[in-house]
Amino acid sequence: MTSGLPVTVALAALLTAPAAGAQTLRTLASSRQLNGEASLTADVTYAAGRFRLYAAAPGALYRMDMRYDEDKFTPVREYDAGTGTLRLGLKSKGHVELASDEGTDVPTLDLALAPGVPLSLSIELGAAESDADFGGLALRRLRYQTGASKSDLRFSRPNPVECDSLTLDVGAAQFSATGLGNAGCRHMKVEGGVGAIALDFTGAWRGSMDADVHVALGTLKLQLPRSLGVAITLSRFLASFDQSGFTKRAGVYYSDNYATARNHLDLNVESAFGGIQIFWVEPSR
Repeated sequence: MTSGLPVTVALAALLTAPAAGAQTLRTLASSRQLNGEASLTADVTYAAGRFRLYAAAPGALYRMDMRYDEDKFTPVREYDAGTGTLRLGLKSKGHVELASDEGTDVPTLDLALAPGVPLSLSIELGAAESDADFGGLALRRLRYQTGASKSDLRFSRPNPVECDSLTLDVGAAQFSATGLGNAGCRHMKVEGGVGAIALDFTGAWRGSMDADVHVALGTLKLQLPRSLGVAITLSRFLASFDQSGFTKRAGVYYSDNYATARNHLDLNVESAFGGIQIFWVEPSR
C-alpha cells in the first residue's frame, strides 16, 4: 500500500474561539486525478460526524474535504495504483459520541468519487448523519453499513453499468433509500436493526431484482412503481402488512400485473414488532 503519491493535500488548523473544553477542529482537503484507471475499489470508514457523498467532477479520481478533531480522529487517505484500491475517511482513536446540540461543531466529511469508472464501493459508518447521492457513479457493487445514525441515500440517475449486489446493513437508525430502480442491481440485501426503514424502488428499471429485507424491530415502508411486477414472500411476527394491490397464491403475495410486467422485484421480507406499509406510485413521465 502506498500513500503520498501525486495527491494534492492541504492541511491547516481551524481556529476556534477559546473556551473551556472547546475542541480544536482541523481541516484537510485531499484529491487525486484520474490516470487511466479502468476500475476502482473504494473503502470508506467514518466513525462519527456528518458524511456527504456525491459524484466528482470529470477527470477526478476523488476529492475529500473534512473537518475533524485530531485528539479523537485519525485521517485515512491511501491509494494503491497497482490494485486500484482507495481507502479514505476518519478512524476513531476511541469511543466517540456524535454531538447533537444545534450549533455544536462536529466532524464533517464531504467525499466525491470518480464518475463513470466501474466502482466497487464499501462504506462503513458509525454514529454518522449521512447524505449520499450515488447518481453518476458506475456502481458494480455497493456495501453500506451504518450504526446509530440517520441516513438518506439516493440513486438520482441511472447506473451506467450492471450492478451485481447492493447490501445495506442498518443499526439503530432512521434510514431511507430513494430511486433504487436506478441502481440496476440484480441482488439486494437489507439488514435492519431498530428504527424506521424506507425503500423507494422508483427509477429507470432495466432488468429485475431479488431482495432479502430483514427488519428486527421497527417499521418498513416500501414505495413501488405500479408498472413493476412485485412478489413478496413474507415472514412476520406481530407486524402488520398492507395487502392492497396483491393477490396471495401459495403463500406468496403477487401484484396484479406480475405475469405481464417487463421488470420484476422479488422480495423476501422478514419483520417483527412493527408494520410493513406499501405505497404504489405511478411511473414518472
